[in-house]
Amino acid sequence: MNLLFPSIRNLLVIFCLGVNFLANAQTISGTVKNAKTGEAMPFANVFINNTTLGNTTDDEGHYRISGDLPRNVELVASFVGFETATKTLNLSGSTTMNFKLEPLESVLTEVELKSRRDKKWERDLRRFKQVFLALPEDPFASLLDIKNPWVLDFETIKERGPNYVHATAQEPLQIVNNALGYDVTYYLKDYRFYNNRSTYVGFVFFDAHELTDSTEVAKVESGKVTSYMGSIRHLLKSVLLAKVYEEDFEIFKLLPVDHFRDRTNVYIEELDKSTSRVYADSIQRIPLENGNYRVIWPFDAEIHYRGKKWLNDYYTDVYYPISWISAPLGYFDIDRNGIPVEPSQVVLSGYMGRQRMGRFLPHDYEPSEDFESLLTELDESQYKFSRWNNLREKPYISTNKPYYYPGETVWFGGQMLYQNNIMSDTLSRVLYIDLMNEDAELIQSEAYPVKAGKIAGAFVLPNEIKSGDYFLRAYTEWMRNYPEQDIFLRALPILKKEENIQTVAITNPDLFGDLTINLKDSLFFRDSYKEMEFQLSLLDETEELTDAQFTVSLTDADLVSTVADQMTILNAMEWLDVKDPPKNLTLGNHQIEFGITIEGQFTRDKKRDPLVNPITIVRDDLADYGIVNTDSSGYFRATGLYFTYTATISIAALDQRQRHYGSVLLNDKTKPVFRGSYPKLQYHTYSRENEALVFDDYGDYILLEEFVKEDVKIETLEDRNYGYGTPDRELSGDRLGTISDAALAAYFGFKRGGKSIGNYNYGLKSSNPLLIIDGAQYPFLDDTAFETLMESFIPAELESIKVYTFNSPPFGMAGFGGVIMITTKRERELIQLRKIRLILQNFSSLRFVVSHGKSFSQTALKVISQLKSNLRCFGIQLPRLKKVFTLLK
Repeated sequence: MNLLFPSIRNLLVIFCLGVNFLANAQTISGTVKNAKTGEAMPFANVFINNTTLGNTTDDEGHYRISGDLPRNVELVASFVGFETATKTLNLSGSTTMNFKLEPLESVLTEVELKSRRDKKWERDLRRFKQVFLALPEDPFASLLDIKNPWVLDFETIKERGPNYVHATAQEPLQIVNNALGYDVTYYLKDYRFYNNRSTYVGFVFFDAHELTDSTEVAKVESGKVTSYMGSIRHLLKSVLLAKVYEEDFEIFKLLPVDHFRDRTNVYIEELDKSTSRVYADSIQRIPLENGNYRVIWPFDAEIHYRGKKWLNDYYTDVYYPISWISAPLGYFDIDRNGIPVEPSQVVLSGYMGRQRMGRFLPHDYEPSEDFESLLTELDESQYKFSRWNNLREKPYISTNKPYYYPGETVWFGGQMLYQNNIMSDTLSRVLYIDLMNEDAELIQSEAYPVKAGKIAGAFVLPNEIKSGDYFLRAYTEWMRNYPEQDIFLRALPILKKEENIQTVAITNPDLFGDLTINLKDSLFFRDSYKEMEFQLSLLDETEELTDAQFTVSLTDADLVSTVADQMTILNAMEWLDVKDPPKNLTLGNHQIEFGITIEGQFTRDKKRDPLVNPITIVRDDLADYGIVNTDSSGYFRATGLYFTYTATISIAALDQRQRHYGSVLLNDKTKPVFRGSYPKLQYHTYSRENEALVFDDYGDYILLEEFVKEDVKIETLEDRNYGYGTPDRELSGDRLGTISDAALAAYFGFKRGGKSIGNYNYGLKSSNPLLIIDGAQYPFLDDTAFETLMESFIPAELESIKVYTFNSPPFGMAGFGGVIMITTKRERELIQLRKIRLILQNFSSLRFVVSHGKSFSQTALKVISQLKSNLRCFGIQLPRLKKVFTLLK
């Protein structure tokens, strides 16, 4: 058996010899002898690879295997301390096959093998189990065990290609699979773990458990059925019998990649855009002389199996298994049971790529006729938990110091963690951070924006705050619908100004070898400050460079003591592994916040006023505004106002004459009740006598950014996207002239004619996207007006289209549903003239150049040369200069 398991989408190449069982009983017999001495080898194992069919030799080294045997077999003979031997046979009757086994050159004892285990070996074993046995989230994982893991030996190989971890086993691995009811003997020949894929090769024999308890028998049979349903074997057998639809499969051809669009996570959006349906009768199946079949498979395919529910993390609107299949040769051969004869011809990923050894069934297994009735792998409670869990979020923040003094500035940075990253664009963009004392009393509270999942900010401690053990509490409004354990807590000791903490030696967190951090630094002394230069590199478990996100905080070790047992990102990420559903999956009434959020109650003055009323909300001097409707009880809620630290908000109900009526009462913002224990660091203080007190009270900072110095470029307001920053997606120029309407909509993720964009509006009732046409804004359009404007444009007649989703907060409430910015070609012509005006204004000698035709000074000649260079990019030659100047004058 030879398997390939990349970590990305669980890519799998199956390497397991196919079998084709004969209708009549067959017999294989022979002897097993020592190749050096010629002596018979009693108790040697002889078996047909990937089956339950096998036997051991008698005292004279004879063996015999009989029954309904496969037509094509790979026969394996093994004995501890000897090299494993294999023979490939094509059975046509009774067959004799003898083996001579070579002794191994060196064999370590069990004591010697166990003595080599260390932390690195434990880490490699943990990863090996995930690659070889089952994924951690697989329900079978807890029912699988390797009884003799000490026979494994791991080594990191560094060659000219990518590094990898290599593993061999001196003896066969003894695996207990209580999920499927087998003791499995696996003869590992080779194992390689790369940074994005893994392979292993070996031979396997299955020995069925003898179960007598009816309950255990039912559980095991259910496990076998759930492993068979939706598997590659199940699919290919249904293809062979042209029963794809009847077996609940759907096959889709992956269409060529459209570089003008990004594939979405919405199934119905991808139909006929990136996938097209393939019908079973269109798949060619050719009978071969050896009894096998050749399936012509010239395309990459996406496979949907509707026969059972599964926790899908690829599509947001699909809850059943999704797989992908490709055939590098354009075809593959299978036997009549749907098992690939040459497994390297089939490459799998997705659900089918999840099936490690823990889910592999012997090739002589046959599902019962009523196997669907045994399906219990994913019950309704798991299904509900998945939908509930997909929308969970949790912040992690770290501070620049482990302790502080009154009046000092607390700087922090961090990121949001998501149980399902697909949903991150629909979750919170406002984080609340509370400072609380040991009596859980609120000292101060601030709100901070969440930008692309990142958190950064600062707050100043009050000068009068008392020393003690305080802590930070960080949460979003949406998190209050979930268990209190999701709220982030960090200890924050505050000392008296005459105190300091005794330094404790700390060790770097154990990353289990999954990540190696190399840091080189140099310190330079300037006139009044110190400057540090450092180089940081991060290596993965194969010692290859890897991408990573990190936060850096620099403090003076002579002034700031180290404190042990502080929370790290590793502690916070344990939350991602918690999969036990709580008893109550009901969500509360706390809603997602996309910016400054206001909610309140409107009361009518007169009974004839309507039940539903428009509430106008304005920030500062029309810096942002929006209109929301009340419900019939008068309640209203608005979110998405552009985030600022201080703002003046005006709220009123306005009639058609813009006169206010009724009264508005805002609801007070509540805080979650703190229950349980608070985090506390263990430390010892001492009185500073000869030490000067130095702490951060500047209250301001300089934001350092990576930059590249370029020549000065004249930019217009349009070039700067009217001050709104970088769009998430854009198209311009020739691409707009050739792209179809369907491809354009797919590239930008437009749905409902552009009235919603991508996954940004998932589960939300928001207004239509904000339209900006040649700089003019058209906010809060109803469906009819929005459609009229969008349909009035022909892509070929536009200069550019830009779309904002993640980067839409600067547009405030008007951009809550996204932003579509359109620039027409007519506007481009005007913009070019404005650029020319700016160029001309930079030359004080312009009038001299225009009025005198031939006699120029050296200065004038330089002016003309520079002017020509600047104007040539707009297609304007110098002879037209006078005309252009007259136009602009």
